[in-house]
Amino acid sequence: MERPPIFQGSTAEIGTTEIKIAMRCFARSLLAWIGLHWKVSCVPRESPLFDPELHVPDMSTSEAVPQADRRESEKGCHWTSRLKFELCGEDNCHESEILAFDFQRKSWDFYEGRSTAPPLEEAAFIMSMPPEEMHGAFELCPGMVITGLLLAAEAMLFSTPPSDRNPLQEAKGYLQFLFTSSREEYDTLISMWPVLEGQRRAEDANSRVSTGQQPSVDVVIARCGTTLRWLWSLPLPSQARVFIYSKCDVKAEDLQKQLEGIVGRVAQVVEVPLTDPAGWMTGECTAYLQHLLSGLARSGPVNSLADYTIFLHDDAPRHLKQEFLSIVFRSLSLGTYNVSFLNLAHERYVSAVTPCLKQLYAMVMGRQLGGRLSTYCCGHFVVKSSRLHEIPLEPLRRLYAAVQAGTYTAQAGGPCEVANMPCYVVEYLWHAVLGEQDELPWRSEDVRLPLALRYEGGRETRLPSPLRFSQYMKLQSI
Repeated sequence: MERPPIFQGSTAEIGTTEIKIAMRCFARSLLAWIGLHWKVSCVPRESPLFDPELHVPDMSTSEAVPQADRRESEKGCHWTSRLKFELCGEDNCHESEILAFDFQRKSWDFYEGRSTAPPLEEAAFIMSMPPEEMHGAFELCPGMVITGLLLAAEAMLFSTPPSDRNPLQEAKGYLQFLFTSSREEYDTLISMWPVLEGQRRAEDANSRVSTGQQPSVDVVIARCGTTLRWLWSLPLPSQARVFIYSKCDVKAEDLQKQLEGIVGRVAQVVEVPLTDPAGWMTGECTAYLQHLLSGLARSGPVNSLADYTIFLHDDAPRHLKQEFLSIVFRSLSLGTYNVSFLNLAHERYVSAVTPCLKQLYAMVMGRQLGGRLSTYCCGHFVVKSSRLHEIPLEPLRRLYAAVQAGTYTAQAGGPCEVANMPCYVVEYLWHAVLGEQDELPWRSEDVRLPLALRYEGGRETRLPSPLRFSQYMKLQSI
């Protein structure tokens, strides 16, 4: 089969040998991007890396056979196709693999609107393959490569304009190649993989980049003694106002030194001194609430709420990934961001319902807590002004009064064991006060969010591969 220009120079082989990328060659093209050493293999079952004890039995003799001679298990995508990656950092090497059938399932779930996590990490790995190795993987399983590129394109176009490396154009090139070279293979592809919906969504994302309008942005930071130099490396929107609510005594010259890296890059930097009521440490609560109430009342120093307000602690990098926050900032600069509420932290609280939370919820919301409260840690989030104008004002006022007086704390006779820090438990409540359901969906499962933001990035349960050790099977065999 004659290859179009996109395949010229490819040296990948498909058949009884594995596709290997030498670590040195791969590092030259990607080391600057991820700071790691890689190698990737596209592993057929005849490969020396194939372990029949850990995988399904071998039922074919070759994956690189003409379409007309392929068995059913080889058509569209070889049924055992997988991409193997080895990432080596400063500590040790980490082996990973992307299974075609698993990636296919996750991709269909996303494109068909199910509330399951989209395969963003897998798509990023696929897009990052060197061209010659991507061509080899395409021959083994075209749908996996094209779908990965389309997912990556949609996610990237949310926060970055098209660049020289354009995964949407690469995917369209592969689709065109199949369409012109083998209509049967093309028809099989679009039946097995969600590439048409993926292309439609990626094209929509591309059009939004060219039509987006920059919204106004406020960044609100509750500060005590932590340095703010971490702000310097973030892609802050040039139209942003940055409000620093100083909760502790800080010398003006010290604060100026910490902010000198952003002055001139944003529209305005405003310091707002804020003193706690005697005996209480109200943390970020009074800073956030004063900003919200002042903005809604159109009073100083806020005067009016921005289209989007980002609320952060001064130690935000402890609780969130700065790369994830950067996606939000870049999309605000690009004019593609359109989310009513987004929690920014990467760690999730256990769903909770305690006497303390029940009382605080009823006190603030004016109704009983009907189930559990579930959200992310630590009170870092983005809110759209239209949402703030839709929600009732009274819960904000009641929360502000309760925090200032510490009404619900054990120290004031309430059920909440938080010493003199009444803001501590409010982290469980922010999303509900700001118009979200009591059990906030996981970001990765929230179908309201754009693909680029359906990402967790925190810890998750880690168990050994059940192919090697299964405690469940051991339990059942007792």
